[in-house]
Amino acid sequence: MWTNGGDETNLKTPQVAEALQLWKDLVADGSASKSVVNWKQSDVNDQFIAGKAAMMLNGPWQIPSLDKAKMDYGVVPFPINKPGQTSIAPLGGEAWTVPLTGDQAKMAKAAELVKCMNTDANQLQRAKEGGLVPTKTAVAAQFKQEVPKMTGFVDAVANTRARTGKLGAKWPDTAKVIYTGMQLVLTGQATPADAMAKAGA
Repeated sequence: MWTNGGDETNLKTPQVAEALQLWKDLVADGSASKSVVNWKQSDVNDQFIAGKAAMMLNGPWQIPSLDKAKMDYGVVPFPINKPGQTSIAPLGGEAWTVPLTGDQAKMAKAAELVKCMNTDANQLQRAKEGGLVPTKTAVAAQFKQEVPKMTGFVDAVANTRARTGKLGAKWPDTAKVIYTGMQLVLTGQATPADAMAKAGA
């Protein structure tokens, strides 16, 4: 949706409909299983490991399970629809915060932990062990050199977008409309052009 110029602030655009059409076409021509309508991210990964899916759209947190299964795989960016587009993937994960509790001593300790976890050495170690991409550019470059199979994910971060970046706390409601619209299209209950309006009603 994003790569195609669609936006979560207006789901009733031709760009969003084209993205839905892609999913419909992938299922209709057998490139994607009809079961994707019910799959979670872990299900996609399980199907890939089982050899029942030739590719998957997923995140770096699945890498440890692929390695454990001794999979032979590669990582590539999300595809583009038209020449000149920039592949845009969703950015997610965890955020380190120090809440304002009023307890200065606890807040100071929490800040020490955040600082410790975000040292170059700890970012690099956590990335290697947990299928993450370091947030510090220099550390990410080092990580890419040391773990080449993660290059696709490290490079993708330059053009990622946070799901909550524009909508903040309203993202979950919009996400529900998006996945409901996709389900309506994949089950034949709506066309790509009218799915988001129907899902949001």
